[in-house]
Amino acid sequence: MRVELHTNMAAKRIHEQETETDHVETIKKLRKEEETNTTMADRLTDMPESLQLHILSFLETRHAVQTSVLSKSWISSWTYVPVLNFGSYGFKKLSDFDKFVFDALSLREPVKLDKLTFNRHGSCSAKILKKVFDYAFLHGVKELEADITRSRACKGWPIWSHSSSDSLTSLTLRSNYNMGCLFLEPRSGSFKNLTSLHLKRVIISDLDPFSGFPALEKLRLAYCTLNTCGYVLNVHSQQLSELTILMYNQHVNCIELKTPKLRCFEYHGVKFPRLTRHDQGGLPVLETVVIGYNNGFCPQNQEKIMFDNLLLMFNALCNARSLTIVSSIVRLVSLFPDELVNRCSPFGNLKCLKVDLRFFHYGKLFDATYCSRRGLSGLLELLPGVIAYLLQRSRGAKYTIICPHGLMSI
Repeated sequence: MRVELHTNMAAKRIHEQETETDHVETIKKLRKEEETNTTMADRLTDMPESLQLHILSFLETRHAVQTSVLSKSWISSWTYVPVLNFGSYGFKKLSDFDKFVFDALSLREPVKLDKLTFNRHGSCSAKILKKVFDYAFLHGVKELEADITRSRACKGWPIWSHSSSDSLTSLTLRSNYNMGCLFLEPRSGSFKNLTSLHLKRVIISDLDPFSGFPALEKLRLAYCTLNTCGYVLNVHSQQLSELTILMYNQHVNCIELKTPKLRCFEYHGVKFPRLTRHDQGGLPVLETVVIGYNNGFCPQNQEKIMFDNLLLMFNALCNARSLTIVSSIVRLVSLFPDELVNRCSPFGNLKCLKVDLRFFHYGKLFDATYCSRRGLSGLLELLPGVIAYLLQRSRGAKYTIICPHGLMSI
């Protein structure tokens, strides 16, 4: 019994010593972490304010707000950041996201805004949209980007015909449902320094929607709806250099251009509209032209009409130096080989021709039986004749065939 008691007491003393040692090690570890955190906090505090704001400008606003716990000097740093980036996907409830946006805009210091981004999924209220846009314009935003799924009880973007901003240089408005834009009408001085405009699912009702932006250089229209007589799209912009139009779901019969400085033109749509110039002259020398087509399937009785319209578009773009076409264009051109023999290619200044076959399955738009039977190999057999026609008057031009993923460019 004495031996057993002595053994138990010895074990108890060893356990107490081990426990005390563990406590000491834990205290040392906590002190080390505290010293490390203090050192990090000191380093953050020692950072110049401009560097702090630069770092925060790369974060989503909700993450920028969370940095207020790093040190005392960072408590209010986020309120001075010239960039606001609101995204709803990090929130479990959209109501929480909306509240966060309202609170952040209310707490932020009244400093100038370089950029504001607002991305919200679900059905968006007119109230939150108006709050964001009013705040952005009030604080002299330079770049404004809004991307929503749809607007609830609001059929248009909250930019009115009387809106004005001398600071705005870039505007992007994207929605998955059609929305109106009342600021798209000819008037002077409203957004006199706007250089880049990107619109998705916007209803265009005015006959002259872009001449009110005298400094506009880049314009991108994606899936927009034309509510104009005859489905005519007028692009009148003296400084415009890049124009991209994607009209897969809407018809455009005519695109009238008054763009003397246009250098890059890209068009993808369900038909080939007539291209005209306001002064009836030819289009300027274009550095880059990209033409695509996607209409699900083209009935056989419409193929000749589509072919003639495509060649009319080619004629309007005859001054292009670089031309890119897709597989559906190759198939359409090859449907009428006799026509190619009787017609001369309009391109006399081409330096580069690119044939993009990465989505060759769209060749099924024309003669689906042939393309489904022969696949890519059948499409490649058609290329020599199409390339020979397009480069007929541009003998020194180089051409590149971009094949689908997994195949080398030729």
